[in-house]
Amino acid sequence: MEKDFEDQEAIKKLKSLAEDIRFCMYTTYKNNRIDSRPMTTQEIDNEGNVWFFASRNSEPASNNGESVTLIYSEPKNNTYLSISGNAGQVHDEAKKEELFNVMSKAWFPEGKDDPDLVLIRVVTEEAAYWDATSSKMVVFFSMLKAALTGTTPEGGDHGKLNLT
Repeated sequence: MEKDFEDQEAIKKLKSLAEDIRFCMYTTYKNNRIDSRPMTTQEIDNEGNVWFFASRNSEPASNNGESVTLIYSEPKNNTYLSISGNAGQVHDEAKKEELFNVMSKAWFPEGKDDPDLVLIRVVTEEAAYWDATSSKMVVFFSMLKAALTGTTPEGGDHGKLNLT
């Protein structure tokens, strides 16, 4: 069923989906090439911005003001999310302190003060989701029923998340 969300409800839905999945493919388009790399979401803030840590010399750290797409996928739960926005480095020591955790230390052993650590914020411009939280068995029987009856299977909820 198509169900769009607006403003604060859209941010709430975005946060609930992305924070449950946590890992995304951070996708850029440069020189007629699509590049994707896995990234760990540190936070979705109250404005719908997505926060990451990255290595200073990495490709994501060089995306100041550039368009990116974040693709979240949790096939086990039939949940998918696509976020498009603009990425940029943010120099905010308090935010680094707030977001840094034990898992971050695995990548940045010197801690929040690691000179290689940069903070990236993706300002969300568009987002869409697909959420069929039914079990795999329910999804399978929905597809089987559709195949036998010549109809389209019930695909769960999907829609746009309009944050502004």
